Amino acid sequence: MMETIDHYLLMLHSAAGTVSPILCWTPVFSRKGGTLHVRVGKIYIITMYIVVISAMLLCLFNVYFGDYLSAGFLGFISLLTIAPLWYGINILKHKRDMSRKYFLVRRWLHASITTAAIGLLIWGATYGFKGETIILLIFGILGLTTSRDVFASYDKISSIPWIKEHLVGMLSTGIAAYTAFLVFGGTQLFADFFRGQAVAILWAAPTVVGTILIMRMTKKYAPSLAKD
Repeated sequence: MMETIDHYLLMLHSAAGTVSPILCWTPVFSRKGGTLHVRVGKIYIITMYIVVISAMLLCLFNVYFGDYLSAGFLGFISLLTIAPLWYGINILKHKRDMSRKYFLVRRWLHASITTAAIGLLIWGATYGFKGETIILLIFGILGLTTSRDVFASYDKISSIPWIKEHLVGMLSTGIAAYTAFLVFGGTQLFADFFRGQAVAILWAAPTVVGTILIMRMTKKYAPSLAKD
């Protein structure tokens, strides 16, 4: 029974996880605020929520089956996705005035990621970051990049242009989606090109490309849309 549920849950997760990385490009390159941007963006959000919720459930199933490494990855990638997904959407309600509640929830989400990231690094250190456990090092470091927002003041966060907050949030979910796809599928698809610890390059690629895209997009759109 548990195996059957896990099987169909994995199918749902894989389907949504395949569609969402494809959908994410339409809102990125379509006219901001336009019909296509909004409609496809809403579908993308739904698929990402399916990905996150199914990943959380699969994390519990993996714990039940004793696959702790997969459970750790799924649990962490869920946190890494739900945080920017939440604030990327909810900032649209606070364009003019960021509420204290929004700020506190945002801080709590980043604190959870930071705490989990430290846990991954400690866990990976016990294995010497060898073989598959190198992923614990990669995601631990990635998760620690959110720690600056844990200690940032309300005044600093509220001064961020809403469009930048939205872009960073939504593009970060795309980074998480592609990272998860490459970790699970890319290792086999590109096995001839990335072997051993070199596979870490493949896993880190979405973060590098995504960060560059975030910088370019915020530079392009933030000045013109921040006043809307």
